[in-house]
Amino acid sequence: MKRLFFLPLLFIIVLFCKGQSLDVKVDNDYFLFGTLDDYMGRDQYKHIANRVDAYYQNNKSLVIYLYSIFKDKYPDLILKTNEKNGRLELQSKSLAQKMNDFYFFKPSGRGNYVGEVDINTLNLDSLMKTKSLFTAYFDSIYTGTVKNDIFKNDIERLSFITGAYLRFGGKKNSVYFISMPNSTSKAKVVAEQLNELKCTNVDYIIKKDYIPCGHTVYFTPTDELKKYFKAFDYKQ
Repeated sequence: MKRLFFLPLLFIIVLFCKGQSLDVKVDNDYFLFGTLDDYMGRDQYKHIANRVDAYYQNNKSLVIYLYSIFKDKYPDLILKTNEKNGRLELQSKSLAQKMNDFYFFKPSGRGNYVGEVDINTLNLDSLMKTKSLFTAYFDSIYTGTVKNDIFKNDIERLSFITGAYLRFGGKKNSVYFISMPNSTSKAKVVAEQLNELKCTNVDYIIKKDYIPCGHTVYFTPTDELKKYFKAFDYKQ
């Protein structure tokens, strides 16, 4: 147990020291925003109102780092493991709302079951005849797409792209990429902000014949963006 805790802690120390030595300025809100999942958009409903985001176990070091930089500002922030799917979750109602402010939400037409009885034991044929079925047993799910004009300066752009690269990106030979399956808006925003930062060879590829639909942005980063990647990318 001590060893498992020590490794992420060591990662946090390394990130801090590297960031300090390279003198990069980071907007933590935009950095976190960059890491948020966009698989079919960002869902929002009452049951997950306090969930900042969920991460796979291979993002454990990143999640612990995020927790470390936000825990003082958001006292309600907790890091826990979802017992059903094993994913790591950052939870804070105030920080989740801060992240939701980056999005425009609209009804998805879907609902999350909120009844007290196990849904597997319900008589669905009978329920389908109930006029208040949806309002009584389901909470409407709203899907968020990234708002326009949310970036005011390059520090926000650099922080956002770095966060996205840490979670969704990689490098093959000399080609950098950020890949977000089934992205509804965020991959497009990544491409737009890379262009704003004067990165070259920006190419947003959508593979519609794949399940999930592939959304990958290829690019050549500027020297400044490379400095951010070097400061915070534990994969290099």
